[in-house]
Amino acid sequence: MLTETTGTRDIAAHATILRSPLLAAAGFAHAFSTRLGGVSAAPFDTLNLQSVQANARIAPGEPRDSDAAIRENHARFAAAAGISHDTIVADVSQVHGCTVVPARDTLATRVAADAITSVRGGHAVLVRVADCVPILLACPRTGAVAAVHAGWRGVVAGIAPAAVAALVDLGADARTLLAAVGPCISAQHFEIGPEVAEALAGAGLAECVVETGVHGPKHHADLVRAVRVQLERCALAAAHIDAEPPCTYADRTRFFSYRRDGAASGRLAAIIAPR
Repeated sequence: MLTETTGTRDIAAHATILRSPLLAAAGFAHAFSTRLGGVSAAPFDTLNLQSVQANARIAPGEPRDSDAAIRENHARFAAAAGISHDTIVADVSQVHGCTVVPARDTLATRVAADAITSVRGGHAVLVRVADCVPILLACPRTGAVAAVHAGWRGVVAGIAPAAVAALVDLGADARTLLAAVGPCISAQHFEIGPEVAEALAGAGLAECVVETGVHGPKHHADLVRAVRVQLERCALAAAHIDAEPPCTYADRTRFFSYRRDGAASGRLAAIIAPR
């Protein structure tokens, strides 16, 4: 289960983050963000970790944060995670697909992908969510890591298994990999249509579709369970998967949620540095 903490460095004095005991015990600097401890004004109050690139694309008339606030928030978040201010943080343009890229390929141009890997001595990696599932993977032996963004489309496409495979290609043993799943929408609040239920079933994840009548008149999807199932099918040990995250939709005080707030939602993030 993730543990909550508040940064102790000056720049991170008010940034509240969540950490995985599994990753922390293995010595990996990492964090999942909350919406607490930043400088953004409402409705993005306060630790909005949107990218400045996406912020620039917001249509006129829609709620928009300031680039200066976003940059300050990122600095606070990285510091609270224990990542040095001079460490390069690699991110991508997330597209709900199944592309995994190495961190070094993200620096010259902003690439479209949904998972990023990094090796010992390399850059920190970061993904953003506002209900989708953030996953951090780490190999205690090689020090390599990955950050993964998985919405239902990414789950169906197999983005988490693809990230595991990429780390195995870098020398990791899937049986000893560590995984932590961060704040995301819970099954109780993730209502889906029949096409999504069919897509999940077609991907071998029918057990992660909640039948009608359990949470409401429509099907619901348990994406946390789906990710856990996929990781275990990749040979990760159940004891190596930290997958009891809080629900973004249900906890307005601590988390942003696009399904709840629409265009007024900020973005959460997950970050990890290789060891």
